Amino acid sequence: MDHKETWIEGDTLFYTDHQEIETIAIHTLKYAYAQVLGHVPYLFVFAEYQRYISTELKGFEAMYQELSSRFHFDDDAFFAVCKTKKEDDKVKIWAKQTHQNYQILEEYIDDGDLGYEVYATPKQSISWDITYEQLEASGLVEAYLTDYGTKYLRFKYAVRIEGILIHQLEIYADHSSANRPIQEYFVNLYDETNSDTSYRELRELWIDDSIDVSQYGYEREDQCYLQFELTQGISASICYTYDAVHSYDDGSTSLHFYNKREYDYFLENEDYEAVMELTEFLPFSERLNLQVSYKERDEVKHIPTKIIESQGNQSGIWLDERNHKIGFVGQDTALILDLDKIKNFTFQNVLPAKGGGYADLIVHFKTEDYLYVFTAVDTYFFDSLAKQLESMTKKKVNIPEAYYNC
Repeated sequence: MDHKETWIEGDTLFYTDHQEIETIAIHTLKYAYAQVLGHVPYLFVFAEYQRYISTELKGFEAMYQELSSRFHFDDDAFFAVCKTKKEDDKVKIWAKQTHQNYQILEEYIDDGDLGYEVYATPKQSISWDITYEQLEASGLVEAYLTDYGTKYLRFKYAVRIEGILIHQLEIYADHSSANRPIQEYFVNLYDETNSDTSYRELRELWIDDSIDVSQYGYEREDQCYLQFELTQGISASICYTYDAVHSYDDGSTSLHFYNKREYDYFLENEDYEAVMELTEFLPFSERLNLQVSYKERDEVKHIPTKIIESQGNQSGIWLDERNHKIGFVGQDTALILDLDKIKNFTFQNVLPAKGGGYADLIVHFKTEDYLYVFTAVDTYFFDSLAKQLESMTKKKVNIPEAYYNC
């Protein structure tokens, strides 16, 4: 008996891709297409992310028939595309029918500046300033992990944001600073027809017909996307993707809310500044921005007064031997790390090709985590600083071979 390259066991679909066995939890499938790539027909499915399963795999026919019997694929459409083998040809053969998960309310309550309302018993008003840890402790959300260990929070109750009631609003919570205000909420909204009606209803709810769409985004045959200010410091976006040459229609409108408010009190660092000692400073030849913000990590603070007084507006790296600290000075903020927690550094150079050249300064921690600290627009920008940084910190600086920005 020939060795199978794709098969189904219970709720798991197995298939071979680049000589590796991949798996799909069948219950997570959202939609399926027939598509021709390199003149080879594929079964394209979306389950958490895009998957391409070649029809040339051993066992494909049996696997497809079992899958089709479960979901009632449009077999005629699938085999028509497979027969023609016309490059880039594709057709939707199935989409999961999802119940409508939102309601446009008759009364529009203009209270978005205060936050949102959770329809628990009793209802609870929540500020946009609530932190990840506060919300998780409130009992209003449940945490879950994806197969890749990414953490999300999902509301257990419907959430009203001004004039719309949303079911299963979610939050990406795989972050470094649980004590920060939540930065983003998201949900995929389906109307009862699983069509772009959801997009048009949201557009009517929040966008004036007289606006110049190009000031907010775009509305094209393949996709519609608009981003706008909901209230001060809080923006929203709506996006609907159609079935086009390089896109797939799953029948939902992606709705996001972004917290762009500033919380400068997180930048204060009086306790450290009171004991700080500037042992050595390694200046850069130009000012650079930090690649990490205070909303992402507790270690991002105001640039210490002692640095400003001695170095002015210079970007660079300081060493504080007394407190075992190392600091990275950007244009507006500084990253202050415990030197003892750092394993080494990397200067990664990228050569110009299709994209421009640049250089990254990366910190590697003993926990095996790493952090991109600076990016310079010139390749090899940091290389001349390697020996001095090693001497300052007694940590190795690795400079791998440069690669092209393709």
